[in-house]
Amino acid sequence: MTHFPQLSALMDAAVRAVEAGDDANAEPLFHRILAENPRDADAWNMLAAIAVRNGRGAEALDLARRALELDRRNAEYLNTLGVGFAETGQLEQAASCFKRALKERPDYAEGHYNLGKVYRKLGRNSDAEHCYLRARRLDPSKVQAAANLAVLRIRQGRYEEALALLAEVRVRLSDDASVAINTASALLARSGPEAAIGELASFLESHPRSATAHAELGRLLLAEGRFAEGWIEYAWRHGQGPVELPGFTGKRVLLAPDQGLGDHLFFLRFAAELRRRAARVAFACPEKLFALLQANPPVDELRRGGEERAGFDVVLPVGELPRLLGSRDTPAPLPIRAAPERLARWSERLAALGPPPYLGVTWRAGSRRVDASEFAAKGEDPLYKEVDIAALAFCARAWRGTVLVLQRLPERGEIAAFCEALGRRAHDLSSANDDLVEMAALVSLIDEYVAVSNTNVHLRAGLDKTARVLVPFPAEFRWMNAGEESPWFRGFRIYREPPSRDWRPVMDSLRYDISR
Repeated sequence: MTHFPQLSALMDAAVRAVEAGDDANAEPLFHRILAENPRDADAWNMLAAIAVRNGRGAEALDLARRALELDRRNAEYLNTLGVGFAETGQLEQAASCFKRALKERPDYAEGHYNLGKVYRKLGRNSDAEHCYLRARRLDPSKVQAAANLAVLRIRQGRYEEALALLAEVRVRLSDDASVAINTASALLARSGPEAAIGELASFLESHPRSATAHAELGRLLLAEGRFAEGWIEYAWRHGQGPVELPGFTGKRVLLAPDQGLGDHLFFLRFAAELRRRAARVAFACPEKLFALLQANPPVDELRRGGEERAGFDVVLPVGELPRLLGSRDTPAPLPIRAAPERLARWSERLAALGPPPYLGVTWRAGSRRVDASEFAAKGEDPLYKEVDIAALAFCARAWRGTVLVLQRLPERGEIAAFCEALGRRAHDLSSANDDLVEMAALVSLIDEYVAVSNTNVHLRAGLDKTARVLVPFPAEFRWMNAGEESPWFRGFRIYREPPSRDWRPVMDSLRYDISR
């Protein structure tokens, strides 16, 4: 604690700066305090909190430990250390800290709330729900606990309860775009796309610079087939409004990477139209795609990602192509060629693994949003899709041939769990994801592919193959809001998670379809 008058004055000034959101001025004040009194635990703790807010998780851990060394049973210091662990992805350690804080102070609402967030990230939804409810009882003004509880209710398919909670939250957080977005998600399930679109449009009337609301509106419009409007709104996905696009007719255009590998393959389907209008089109190609695209280039020139970008009249992200072109259409997938020598090798290997027909499966794709830092700078939220391993394996039991696991980076124990639920051996070919030329050859040879949307689905489309795609609710815009087929992926059968979140009838349908 700060004892001397001059240090007390410094602490008062530092705390006022923190309360005003002025971390830049608060931080040096706390350092001045510690230079005079290294045993000021409050100053160490406040510096740790500032480091967390500014995305410096590892530094926050060191600072929080310094505070805790001086007062090992302080619930607030334990809470700060827990947040630091959570920000660096060490969720079990974070949970341990929050539990220790609550042992010292069972009525600590912030500790219950933070423990709930960690439980949610660990997939322990019932425990998270209990913590959020406890935090609300202890501190009814803790509106963020109600907001997080509403998100849980949405994921549980309890939309009326979610909407009631969100209405309560909106009174206190009327400017929070996430409240509008979550309300739109609940309305999409309960009342349909037009209600969800109306919710976001209404929020944007009073918050016209909200990038996240614009981007979410764009996804909804695209999923409804309202492409001209949708691409304009979707352009907000990187946190700022659409930039004015330069003229490109007769110009040299360089397309820059934008989002993930599957996105590159998706948006490059628009490059053919650009080539018809521009003098020359190049793509700054990520290394993992280079060999794949080199076999059948979609542009005039493939350039390594780190090569000099001078000499072009226009440089723009590949994801801006449909907006640049004013597209209202759904061009065919980017054609992909499988390498003959790879096809020969995989034909031999598949024959050695087991008899045809061959079924590939993938149960997860993308990055978990809940794993991301809450305070570090953010771009577009990563797409994340996942279905239950055992449910997918049960469907695959009906397959009469050989089952192949094409899951990228399977977690420990997942292959064994899939095989146990399948009731027989499935062959782990997950390593083929490391080389897309290799994977293109493999997926061109298999007879059926059942998966959530991922890069391999784009490969199948480019190879003029189809797949059975499991689409969680709400659907990614490429799979549209309704229908058994998407105009972006003709011939692909869609199996949609219903708003109720009950996959069972969908999986029953899938099992029947692949058994025939």
